[in-house]
Amino acid sequence: MSDNGDYTLAELMCVVAAREFPKRGVVMVGMGLPVLAGTLAKLMHAPDIVLCTEVGAIDWRPSPDVSRAPIGIHDLNLNNGSVMTSDMVDALGTLLMGGNVDLGVLTAAQVDRFGNLNTLVLGDYCAPERRLGGTGGNTEIACLARRVMTIMPQERRRFVERVHFNTSPGYIDGPGARQRAGLDPQGPNRVISTFGTFSFDTPDGGMTGSCEMVLDGLFPNMEPDIVQIETGWELRVAPELAKHEPPTKEELDLLRRLDPHQYYLVPGRY
Repeated sequence: MSDNGDYTLAELMCVVAAREFPKRGVVMVGMGLPVLAGTLAKLMHAPDIVLCTEVGAIDWRPSPDVSRAPIGIHDLNLNNGSVMTSDMVDALGTLLMGGNVDLGVLTAAQVDRFGNLNTLVLGDYCAPERRLGGTGGNTEIACLARRVMTIMPQERRRFVERVHFNTSPGYIDGPGARQRAGLDPQGPNRVISTFGTFSFDTPDGGMTGSCEMVLDGLFPNMEPDIVQIETGWELRVAPELAKHEPPTKEELDLLRRLDPHQYYLVPGRY
């Protein structure tokens, strides 16, 4: 355990996300916190995962003494230790379209109750309040990975009932929607926030159930009513809630070493 609780909610969010990486399989990480969580997972929790980015870094194997996590999905740091450095054609085509990605790890500006993500625009598309960075590989990863994990700070402006623009489909608008859109079932999908963890109410990847987000785990000193305050719809809550442990000293030390300039873990960057 961390001796004095000297950690931020953003650090705990990243640590819990890293703990939830599968022990094996192909994992494609998107921009932002997914890169940091993926590096932490590879070094500490899941050394056998095949870690990839959408720009063509395939099976990145960071050395145990790597000085920092990549700053983004294109960092030249990824050239050191990758089995293959290629391009988006191989990453999004051969890996994703070939059905070879077991887990996609994403973040965005908004997530809604069906797990859809928005990375493109806030407000009306034709008269936006703000244009965002765009989709990158988020759309392809959300459509084609077998599972998706979303890392998202718990804020009411981000956890919205309906995303302003659906750049990255989750369960779209409920049961059967992925099939109607020509997409395969997907899951079990996850959302990791700064308050806790969420699953989705669908036993078969979107064919049945409500397909809505369900609070299933809490961070220390959090309660469901606190999570509800920062959620833009009436949140479903599991009958039994997991209690996530604080970061261990080893996790926290490594995480901070991987982000020495706090590129990721300062407000406004995550």
